[in-house]
Amino acid sequence: MCICGSSGSGKTHLTFNMLTTPNLLDFDSLYIYTTTPERSYYQFLKALEYLPKKDVQDIFQYYEENEEEVEIKDIIDNYIEAKKPTDIKVFLTKNVNDLDLSNIDSNRKNLILFYDCVAQRNQAVQQEIFTKGRHHNCHCIYQSQSFYGMDSMFIRKNANCFLLFELNDKDLSQIIQSINHGMDRDA
Repeated sequence: MCICGSSGSGKTHLTFNMLTTPNLLDFDSLYIYTTTPERSYYQFLKALEYLPKKDVQDIFQYYEENEEEVEIKDIIDNYIEAKKPTDIKVFLTKNVNDLDLSNIDSNRKNLILFYDCVAQRNQAVQQEIFTKGRHHNCHCIYQSQSFYGMDSMFIRKNANCFLLFELNDKDLSQIIQSINHGMDRDA
């Protein structure tokens, strides 16, 4: 899946909600590559190791409503205190090379999130996971501010779903033309 939209369009919020909505995305292991792992979204996703998805959604909403009064660490620690681990494992990394297919357990349902890494010159890891990940039981979400900045040969070509936030008419027409699978521009 590719999610594309300008900065502040809601890509991360949408992805967070998709990951924390029960029975929407089925995964046992969540791998998150981001250059900003300290963001609240990712800190709350780590709580999936101890809390059901709906609880993570609820405490994140509470945090957003009371952000000035509570610390992320305190709220998460209070909720997960004395909780037994869930079946979900969450791996959060700033180093894309930590995502090595040979180290991923193909007996688990793996979901890999690449967050706004389109500006990186070397996309070899992302390309390999998008092309060979299915053989390791991996599914991918690639978030980007630029549709055309995403690699067309490996990433866009291997994506089955595109979620596009508001675009101008010219970009929309060009994108539909480049991924057209019987899609009507005006539908």
